[in-house]
Amino acid sequence: MAQLAYSDFKSLPTRLQNIGRNRYLWFTRFNTISFGCLADSILILYAIKNGADDLLVGIIVSFLYFTMPLMIIGKELIAKIGAARTYGYSWLMRNLSAAIMVLTPFATVNFSRVAGLALLTLSTFSFFAFRSVGFTANTPLLGEVTAANNRGNFISKVWLNFNLFCLLTLTALMFVLKSSESITVFQGIIIVGVSAGLLSSLILFKIPETPNPRLSGQVPLKKSFSLLWNNNRSRKLIYGWSAASACIMLIIPFSMVAIKNGYGISDHNALMFAIIQLIGGIVVSLMNVLILDRVGPRPMLIIYSFGLIINCLLWLVSPTEYVFWYPAVIFLINGICTAGIHTTLSHYFLTITSNSERVGSNMFLSIISGVVAGAAGAFIGGGLLKISRNFIVADMSVYRGYFGLIFIFSIPLFLVIKQIERIGDWKIRDVLGIFISFRDIRALFTLHRLE
Repeated sequence: MAQLAYSDFKSLPTRLQNIGRNRYLWFTRFNTISFGCLADSILILYAIKNGADDLLVGIIVSFLYFTMPLMIIGKELIAKIGAARTYGYSWLMRNLSAAIMVLTPFATVNFSRVAGLALLTLSTFSFFAFRSVGFTANTPLLGEVTAANNRGNFISKVWLNFNLFCLLTLTALMFVLKSSESITVFQGIIIVGVSAGLLSSLILFKIPETPNPRLSGQVPLKKSFSLLWNNNRSRKLIYGWSAASACIMLIIPFSMVAIKNGYGISDHNALMFAIIQLIGGIVVSLMNVLILDRVGPRPMLIIYSFGLIINCLLWLVSPTEYVFWYPAVIFLINGICTAGIHTTLSHYFLTITSNSERVGSNMFLSIISGVVAGAAGAFIGGGLLKISRNFIVADMSVYRGYFGLIFIFSIPLFLVIKQIERIGDWKIRDVLGIFISFRDIRALFTLHRLE
């Protein structure tokens, strides 16, 4: 097998690509239910309920990125057993690790609050560690089940499904938490998330692939890094991806912390803003389905990244007293920008990277950007909030000051994102022209129906 060339396995037949895309969407749906119950907003609220302060919350959510170097293990597994099986086995362990979170209150009651938080931190680290190992296979697997003419469309559909099912999940959880916000209820939510996650793991094993991911995984680490770093376009993507990941990490999770601790609202009301954020993701995913393959990923990435800077300013001038509509606008923009950035980065990467380079290049991109984002969240984000509380008494003033500083950080990060090279895509002003032209939008809908 090692003697075969990549040209021997150019791509899956169209029929198998269709089957693979369908199964990947079903994996996304069940995995999203799991994600909604185990990570993001629920994880933050569960940590706060168990006594975690701002710094520990920042560290916990940073594990998503700090564990990225473990993707090296994922690369070795792909070389031996392929992308789908690597993804499947890692996801099984990821969800079994999440089950340990349920024991946090028991450790607190029987030992101490420190013991409970230590167990929560350990289980969360394990949860994200196995995620990183498995996620090495995600982009190569997407490349296997798509072709150049449908890649942007399908990635947008994946994000659309993610946001829709996350919306349904969090809406259900909001009503559950409205009836009770007890620790027992959170434990039940975690169990549901683990169950859905285990089911999604089984679907992964059934996604077809060529030997390309396995062969790509056999490329030595040094050569993989050299292929990525010595290419000027790829090197700029490393910088841009890292800057975008840092922006997301410094703004998105701390928006939830601000709405919860700054305004002191209930858990189920905090979830309402997570739902609004998902609505933003749904809106942008529907739009990307129509235009991403036509206008190209770069101009959309720049527009979405600029939106995060706007949100820092909105937090900076946020009202002292809680007014529903104001943070609702912020979280809507958060959802638009987060889903848009992830979609466009994936599309750009798959466009500029060949089959033979995908596993190694994706791994190094994720590791580098992950370490940068993790450090930003844990040390800059959590650290700034920890220090700010020593000088500012009023809770909302702490977060206004925090986002003011993040606004300053985000400007050079945006300039780095803007430096990624064009790949035959539209100019930004032409893309913006679509959004203000009803005729252009209607034409895009017509073309999409015809296709």
